[in-house]
Amino acid sequence: MNSNHNKFKDFIPRNREELLALDLAESLNDYEGIALYISYSRKYPESLLRRVLSEVKEIPDEKIKKSRGALFNHLVMRYGQENYNSHRD
Repeated sequence: MNSNHNKFKDFIPRNREELLALDLAESLNDYEGIALYISYSRKYPESLLRRVLSEVKEIPDEKIKKSRGALFNHLVMRYGQENYNSHRD
């Protein structure tokens, strides 16, 4: 994991979306997912991403099957789909 961390420690966010993505990657210890988190921060409201992050961080390690990053991705897709469908009329 150190090599991934070192790869992104010099990453300098150029805007609010990239800053949010970096915060997500750091919080989830998933620096390899930074490109995905950037795309999420452009597509979904920050409030949704922060809410999902909070949920994921509350779950004990032993209850997580793959990784916090994978769980975060799953929940973002689920909540994003729910919100997208509920706002289409």
